[in-house]
Amino acid sequence: MGGSDAHTHLELAAIFAALIAVTTLFSFVSLGANGMTGSSSPDLGIYPVCAAGEPCLEPVGEVTGSSSVPGHSGTFVDTVAVRVAHTGRGDPVDLARTTVTVMAGTYLEILDPSGDVPLQPGTWSAATPGGDNLLSAGEECTILLRLDRPIPAGESVTVLVRPEGNAPCSITGPAGAPASSSPGKG
Repeated sequence: MGGSDAHTHLELAAIFAALIAVTTLFSFVSLGANGMTGSSSPDLGIYPVCAAGEPCLEPVGEVTGSSSVPGHSGTFVDTVAVRVAHTGRGDPVDLARTTVTVMAGTYLEILDPSGDVPLQPGTWSAATPGGDNLLSAGEECTILLRLDRPIPAGESVTVLVRPEGNAPCSITGPAGAPASSSPGKG
């Protein structure tokens, strides 16, 4: 009798393994068929990817820079300020859902939003007219950035301010000198 129980368990294990193999094969075939037709199955737990529309922010003024370390002023920059305005197209921009990226020479960083005063290295904050995170049509605000490491003063800095679902606003210029700015598409 002990032999037939072992035989039954072995048959059940073989059936279970075959079921898993067939299910896995069917899943791979289904995924491959969807990839070839260009369709995708909706996944409820995945964050949706939005195509970037036209920029809703535009640069105003120049890139300015300074050093938070006494004695490095004029030599290194670790604090950068840019000014942006809402173009007037679309809803108010929620700056809390905005990505800020800084590029200068070999420096590239995506900064984190900060509620801290003074700013900590690797963070940014925005001074909006209403004191909240919303920037309405026609309003301007200053975005302050604190780099996590200093860059040489006068080096060309590019700041990309990208509100969720929109193309980024690109502000480029040497820190502390008049900027050459243009809204860009990312």
